[in-house]
Amino acid sequence: MESWSVDIVLLPFYILIVIAGILGNILFITVVRRHRSMHTTTNFLLANVAVSDIISLVFCVPGIILRFVEHPSGNVGSFLCKFVTMHLVAGITLLVSGLTLTLISIERYKALLRPTSLHLKLHKQRVIIAISLIWGFSIAFVLPLFIKQRYEEKVKQCFMEWKESNSRIYWTLLATLVGVAVITMTFCYFQIIKALYFNNILPPNESNIEQDDKDKQKIITILITVTFSFVLCFIPFIIVSAVNLSTRSLLYKLSYFLVYTSCCGNPVVYIFQSAKYRAGLKELFKGRPAVRRSERSLEL
Repeated sequence: MESWSVDIVLLPFYILIVIAGILGNILFITVVRRHRSMHTTTNFLLANVAVSDIISLVFCVPGIILRFVEHPSGNVGSFLCKFVTMHLVAGITLLVSGLTLTLISIERYKALLRPTSLHLKLHKQRVIIAISLIWGFSIAFVLPLFIKQRYEEKVKQCFMEWKESNSRIYWTLLATLVGVAVITMTFCYFQIIKALYFNNILPPNESNIEQDDKDKQKIITILITVTFSFVLCFIPFIIVSAVNLSTRSLLYKLSYFLVYTSCCGNPVVYIFQSAKYRAGLKELFKGRPAVRRSERSLEL
């Protein structure tokens, strides 16, 4: 299939994803912000994922437009290659989302299986520091790509100007980072699932043990769904970036379409699997003030 034909086919889906993703993630952030009972560590970290998804989708728009016009050359072309054409901003936000989801898995593991351990316990006051470090690391990691990316007049496309040995080292580091993150999330959720569904050793809420177990199961189901869908959409992005495929190739276009698809999926998961989030949306749409609850803080 011709490159132009692929763009035409994907265009309506991109439009749908951008609109639904931006609105959905803004609604999630708004609901969490309005309800003090949802001001929990996990929800704040999920809100950080929502922010990174919104940024990805905003930068997706000019990238879509560029596919239907001639790519500018010179300094303007190089600027667009860095910030739009090669999706490097999405590279930053994907790292932010991946690292945040990894941190969530560790936080849930500590909170549910090691609630009395103070080692590396993530209190609400530390969330801002953790989020800042994640953004700082992600920007620093992708910065070399911004520096080396430029528009090449001879081939009429974006070009990464660095040695093959440096490229191999960089993508090996990224693959290692992704591997460590996936292994960490798999270990944490495996231990949580084993404790929750098989060993029944999670510390209960004494006031309502049955309801507490159901709440924990719902939370873990949501987090595993969000994490699995992100990893599934992220792996093709890594592979395509590592082999440096042409921006005109079918695999390149499909891999980045998957990336942006993942940016609109989380709000859908929250709507279908979280009664608390649905209740918050109803209050928001009806114009009611956020209800102040005296009970314990609520995860999704």
